[in-house]
Amino acid sequence: MRWVGIDEAGYGPNLGPLVMAAVVVESADPDRRDLDPPRTLWDDLAATACRAGGPADRFAVDDSKAILKGGKGRASLLGSCLALLDAAGRPLPETPAGLVVSLPLRDPADAELDRWLDPDREPPGWPSAGWLEALRARLERRPFAPASGGWRIADVFVEVVGPERFNAGLGRHPSKAGVHFEAFENLLRSVWDLASDGRPTSVRGDKHGGRHFYAGPLSAAFPGTWIDRGPEGPELSEYALREPGRELTLRLTPRADAADALVALASIAAKAARECWMDVFNAFWARWVPGLKPSAGYPVDASRFRRDVEATATDLGIGPRLWWRER
Repeated sequence: MRWVGIDEAGYGPNLGPLVMAAVVVESADPDRRDLDPPRTLWDDLAATACRAGGPADRFAVDDSKAILKGGKGRASLLGSCLALLDAAGRPLPETPAGLVVSLPLRDPADAELDRWLDPDREPPGWPSAGWLEALRARLERRPFAPASGGWRIADVFVEVVGPERFNAGLGRHPSKAGVHFEAFENLLRSVWDLASDGRPTSVRGDKHGGRHFYAGPLSAAFPGTWIDRGPEGPELSEYALREPGRELTLRLTPRADAADALVALASIAAKAARECWMDVFNAFWARWVPGLKPSAGYPVDASRFRRDVEATATDLGIGPRLWWRER
C-alpha cells in the first residue's frame, strides 16, 4: 500500500512562489492494507513527534500554520522539514537557497531563485552551525521511522512555481485556480507513475480554494484513464483513477492539513521552502533599498513592499512580471 499527502503554501500572496508538496509513504509489505499512517503517525512516532506546541524535544507534525504562528516557530518548522527530508533519504541542505533548489520535482530553475541570490552573502533566517549539528544528532535516532517497521517515508515531491511562471500560467487560465491545479496535476502525475508498480495508492489533500468538483480537470489531465466519481460536496470530493495494473484513490477534504499527518508533513515542506525563498528575495531587495522592511508577500503588506522597491526595480531593469504575481 502507498499513501500520499499533498498540500500547498503561498496560494494567496502577491510576492514569492506558490509551493506544493507531496509526501509519499509506503508499507514494508506492498500488499498490506490494514495500516493507516495518515492518521496513526502521531501514535506510531509518539516518542519523537507530536502536534504543534508539544514537547520541545520532539518534531512538530501539524498544519504549518499551527507551527509557524505569530512570527514564532521558525526553527521548529525547519527542523521538521529537514527531518522529513532525511527520512526520505535526501541530503540535508546547507543554506536557505540550498533547501529551495534541492526540492523541485522538475527543473530547479522553475523556482526562479537565481536572480535574487548573492553568492557572497547568506540571507538571514538559517539556523546556526550549532543548531544544525544538534539536529544531525537527533536525526540519528531516525525520528520519522516507526518502531514497528510497518511503513516508511519513501519520497517528497515538490513543485515550486516562481512568480514569472505563475504569471505565465495566468495567461493560460481564467483564474489563478488553474495555476494551482497545474502544480497539483504535476505532483499527481508523478504519484500516478509510481502506482504503475501495482501498489494500491491513496492520495489525500486539502480542497483547492473551496472547489468541490474536480472530475472535469482530472479527466483533462489524465485522458484515457477511467475515473470514477464519488461524493462531491463541501466535506469531501472523492475519485478513483484506474488503468490495467494500477489504481489510485483521491480524497480532498477541508482542513486536511490538521487531520491527516501526511498532509501536515506536505504542508511543512511547502511552507519551509516558501519561507526560505522569501528569505533570499527579501535579502536581495534589502541590499538595494536601505531600511527596507521584509515582507511575507501577502496582500496589503505586499503592496507596501511594492511601493518601497518599485523605483529601484525600474532602475535595475527588473520588471514587475518577474516578482509581482498579477493575481
